[in-house]
Amino acid sequence: MSASTGAVVWRGASPIDGAPIVAVVTWHSANRKTGDMAQVWIIREDVHPVEALASDADASVCGGCPLRGRTVEGKRVERACYVDIAKAPAAVWRKLASGGYPDMDPASVALILSGRAVRLGAYGDPGLVPYAVLSALVAHAKRWTGYTHQWRTISSAYSGLLMASADSVADRRKARRLGYRSFYVAPVGTDLSAESGVMECANTRDRNPLQCVDCGACGGTRQGAAARAVDVAIIAHGQGARYVSG
Repeated sequence: MSASTGAVVWRGASPIDGAPIVAVVTWHSANRKTGDMAQVWIIREDVHPVEALASDADASVCGGCPLRGRTVEGKRVERACYVDIAKAPAAVWRKLASGGYPDMDPASVALILSGRAVRLGAYGDPGLVPYAVLSALVAHAKRWTGYTHQWRTISSAYSGLLMASADSVADRRKARRLGYRSFYVAPVGTDLSAESGVMECANTRDRNPLQCVDCGACGGTRQGAAARAVDVAIIAHGQGARYVSG
């Protein structure tokens, strides 16, 4: 394992608005839901994530994701996203800004992470990162997870790596027609058993919950014959759950 705690694997212009964005891979995570996966962070290179959230500049890395909420008089309201921007994304940005992450090509990082699980998008939308970068990162991975709200507009090649982030049953069905499996965040009270072709996120089940590091069901269509047959869904939870209307 490299002596560093992570690396920059790509820098470029956001396809959303041309702003400078960066993909940083960190080797380890203490996230209780995912387990110890390598994490890919897609962040604005020039703006602190908290500042980006307050100014709507986070659109550069999140696009039109409805979980972002909306900005009213300089404050973000109705935010359903589970990511606490002031914690891990802010820490990654501070280290990036101080030069703490070396630049490495994705193929070299993939060798460092050989046999491990990779989370493509701990923050930010991996659909904004070139497909070749993502594909190279998981070339030797044991498994991976990833989600994108850009599935309507990006190349269908991404469907092999990423789940379509679906915000309604209609989204789920449209994503299927485009060749994607989807990850659907359902409103509180939804009966997921009523939808065919859907498995509930294994981390939320009452008996024998699985961490993402051991599950891998959210790896697009390239990963796992059983997983390819179904979409994955989760009931909205946390402080922003009431804003998910599906």
